Amino acid sequence: MNSRGIHIGLDIGTSKVCAIAAEPDQEGTLKVVGVSTSPSTGLRRGTIVDIEATARAIRQALDEIEASVGIKAEQVTVGIAGEHIYSLNATGVIGIADLSKRGHAKELEITEEDVERVIESAKAVGLPNGRQIIHVIPQQFAVDDESGLRNPVGMNGRRLEAQVHLVTSATSSTKNIISTVRHAGCNVKDFVLEPIASAQSVLTEEEKQIGVGLIDIGAGTTDAIVLSKFGVEHTVSLPYGGNQVTTDIAGILRITEEQADELKLKYGHSFTDEAAADKVFDVKGVGGREDRNMNEVEFSMYIEARMDEILKMVQSNFRESGMLKHLNSGIVLTGGGSNIPGIVSLTKRVFEMPVRLGNPIGFNDTTELIQSPEYATATGLIAYAAKFQSEHMPRFESGSLSGVLGKIKDFFKNNF
Repeated sequence: MNSRGIHIGLDIGTSKVCAIAAEPDQEGTLKVVGVSTSPSTGLRRGTIVDIEATARAIRQALDEIEASVGIKAEQVTVGIAGEHIYSLNATGVIGIADLSKRGHAKELEITEEDVERVIESAKAVGLPNGRQIIHVIPQQFAVDDESGLRNPVGMNGRRLEAQVHLVTSATSSTKNIISTVRHAGCNVKDFVLEPIASAQSVLTEEEKQIGVGLIDIGAGTTDAIVLSKFGVEHTVSLPYGGNQVTTDIAGILRITEEQADELKLKYGHSFTDEAAADKVFDVKGVGGREDRNMNEVEFSMYIEARMDEILKMVQSNFRESGMLKHLNSGIVLTGGGSNIPGIVSLTKRVFEMPVRLGNPIGFNDTTELIQSPEYATATGLIAYAAKFQSEHMPRFESGSLSGVLGKIKDFFKNNF
């Protein structure tokens, strides 16, 4: 635990590293006491490709947190995403032992131990070498012929079945994150899949119960999660994000990516119908080439084409995995890519359902900085960290990801 009981969430993104520090106030609400960002150049599509560069960016962000909050950052809860993430649903089945032989009054009554055993059974899927499970998320249980149960403890039956959602990562990628954070002078307390963190930060309880899809558009990846009344139904990480838009603009206009990103943020729209043809701006030529004029409509066509493609990839993934039926309350957008004007209208056109932007909710923000979708992951990380304050939680300092199943199970049962 960091001093003063402060939790630190670390979002290691493709374009920037974001660190947020928070502590519980007297009412138990998380009070955000520090926010910092630093440019990131050591990742590609969510995967670390330069440990030194990434560690420098992390250290810069943590230095600002330490200076503003007045603590030493000793451990952080880290978001994980990228094309190395693979998720699947699995089923486990066990028989219920005769509990009278264990000194219990009732026979065939399901206990917490049985729930742990059936979840372990569901985990026993054949993973390729070099992959490991980072989340085991219970969805629902069945006892004999009765299905759709959230908590089977105390029920009687002979057969217990569990459906779970498994999130797996390339072992090398998780170890690289651990090494990089340690190289920056800190330790990893927990890993959290980034769309899970974002969902914890921006979704309402009503949306979770009705069914909702969250799409987190980052610089290098687009991550998504689908929730129903049974919890997490589906997660996916696609290796495309806002950087693809910047690259498109730079290539089409023959300018640098720095220029393209600046123009995108200043004049860009994701939905051409909302751009203004009478708003004209200058595009500076490179290497002595002539400047040119461009209006917002023409410029936004390049952005809309790529964002439309990315959103349709997510929609296709949801359709192929049978997830569209769960999106009863619609779509929530987060991430820096959702800050481009017109993204809500474009997403409504693609999915043909209600769409809103997801800003962090339920935080006491003394910094007045986090009310933006780009802070969804980092705020979700501190919300997650606050659920696990025990000093006995594993710290992943050895690179191990085992031993946290019980409390992870309780977290997802109580929050999704």
